[in-house]
Amino acid sequence: MTTTALIAAGGYSRSGTGRGPGIELLGLTIDAATGAPAVERLAEVDLPDPSFVLWSRDGTLLHAVLEGDPTLVVAVRVSADGREAEVIGDLAVDGTGGCHLSRGTEPSTLIIAQYGAGTVATVRLDEAGIPIEQIDLDDHRDLRDSGENSTEHGLGGPHPHQVVALPGTPLLAVPDLGLDRVLLYRQDVAGMIDLAGEIPLSRGSGPRHLVADHESDQLHISCELSGMIATAARSRTVPQRGLPSAMEGPAHRWSVRSMIPASGRDGANAPSHLELTADESALVVANRGPDTVSLLSLSAMRPLLVTEVAVGAHPRHFTQLGDLVLVAAQEGDRIDVLRRRGEELTVAAEPIPAPSVACLAVRP
Repeated sequence: MTTTALIAAGGYSRSGTGRGPGIELLGLTIDAATGAPAVERLAEVDLPDPSFVLWSRDGTLLHAVLEGDPTLVVAVRVSADGREAEVIGDLAVDGTGGCHLSRGTEPSTLIIAQYGAGTVATVRLDEAGIPIEQIDLDDHRDLRDSGENSTEHGLGGPHPHQVVALPGTPLLAVPDLGLDRVLLYRQDVAGMIDLAGEIPLSRGSGPRHLVADHESDQLHISCELSGMIATAARSRTVPQRGLPSAMEGPAHRWSVRSMIPASGRDGANAPSHLELTADESALVVANRGPDTVSLLSLSAMRPLLVTEVAVGAHPRHFTQLGDLVLVAAQEGDRIDVLRRRGEELTVAAEPIPAPSVACLAVRP
């Protein structure tokens, strides 16, 4: 018996600034007896630099952010077998360099982190999932006075890099690589987002991506500039009695409790993506520079690096499928196939050719 999954691979395209097709749909078949994966190329969609892709909850649509000027958000309809895909709508967003998108806490919205512009844009979707209007734009340049590190590192201002809904809370977290902070937003029923708090990191950290456990008691943050993994723990606050709800402070606060190196290899490291394993016993981290993937155990008081495996050049993103870890090695023009069993991480198969691949998403 075999298991088949549909993988969407987005990246830098020949019609943009890279070497890839734009979006490619891959059928991944895993033999249940041997665990061996096999890949079939199903369809391509030529788009300029779709550097991040996101499936709709029902798996019928793929949303992509195109990292250009201006940023574009695109909806692609994908057939049940993955062999047909067509663009059914797109929307230009105020700003440039969109690099990540996420569903908002309001289901009819997408929220886009724009690294280039230093802004976070909110887009409304129609009933078919097509982006129809930009309804909000939050400018992180307004926050530069309290910790922005562009002078020291030459970053040129704020750089939001990801948007993550925090489980068990009404909050959206946005790591800003240029501000050395994770900004916390709350979205109202109209879809607008308002700043609700922040998690400061040490100067020069460069927070890029984060992952939360199932209750958001702990947040793990990859720090691109320092090469570290920061872990922030949540403490619950008690609202002041007698205050109207609108005047109450945040119900949750996080503070950084540990900072550890993401890699055990010598040399500079710019960690990119990170995820928890399904059982939340370990953390998987992609390292650019050493070009490795690390496995960090979470069984102790702080993360502990236990395994590190070499992959293709510039691992920008990865996704997990059962015990497989599929790694988008952007400059290696390939997808590495690893297998995790407990605290062991090993090579599971030969790499899959994929020019300028930047993001991988498994269809739900």
